[in-house]
Amino acid sequence: MPTRPRLPALLPLLLLAACATPPNKPFSDFDQATRKVQLSTGNTLERIQHNARLNAVLTAPNAPLNPDTFRLQTGSGAGYDLAPALGQLQATLDTLALYARTLNGLAGDREAEARVDAAAQDLADSIQDLKRQGGNEDAAKILATAADALGRQLTAAQRQAALRKVMATAQPGLELLADNSHRALSMLPAYLTVIRDSLLRHANFSRPPYGSWQRYQFDLAIADRLRELERIEAALQASDQAIQGFPAANRQLLQNLDAPASSLQALRAFAAEARRLRDFYRELPDK
Repeated sequence: MPTRPRLPALLPLLLLAACATPPNKPFSDFDQATRKVQLSTGNTLERIQHNARLNAVLTAPNAPLNPDTFRLQTGSGAGYDLAPALGQLQATLDTLALYARTLNGLAGDREAEARVDAAAQDLADSIQDLKRQGGNEDAAKILATAADALGRQLTAAQRQAALRKVMATAQPGLELLADNSHRALSMLPAYLTVIRDSLLRHANFSRPPYGSWQRYQFDLAIADRLRELERIEAALQASDQAIQGFPAANRQLLQNLDAPASSLQALRAFAAEARRLRDFYRELPDK
């Protein structure tokens, strides 16, 4: 297996910020909110894949099994594959989370220096994975360039400047990732509609007689599935809203380094979306 390239530039930037004195609280909040978005959206993507597999089994033809028996297909029989879009979205989420964690390490106290190398390598690996998953090539290059600024050990006095440089360099890449994620997330509700319509067609075909206990149990299970699909679609919208707010939060945090009294409304909005997204996932029924 080839060795993944390291991003030496990011390490020095992290080390720069570790000894400076910018307030760490906003960066800690940014880190925590991004982790919530990563976890909740990742769980929602897993639920989409889970429902797609259930639908593939539900719609399987009454025929001998073959390698294509359980492939995902639309109502017209056309096949589709969710794996590339879901993999790309997960890679983007992982990269954003590691980026926020890296900033938090840069803005932290001296103890953060011991964690900087690991954080930098994790981010480097995540960017490489983003490229393998078909993520935006320009965004990956920009983030790699931000990391390349950390090619040498930096003094304590340089850390805040390094933090500023990393964030400014990464900003265009973050905006590209947000745009790319928006396009991918906007496609998923159409597949949820395919799953829902297929579920209803087969449910109506095999629904037990009215007034029977079997009918009650059957309808309850279908109602739960329909409710889950509704909540997944709402969660996707919340994920999109949160990811779209990520670049603005980064920009305001960068501005706050030079003007600590400046507004951090974008960061507060991003954190609020992260909490709302977490609540959406909590409302989903158990698998």
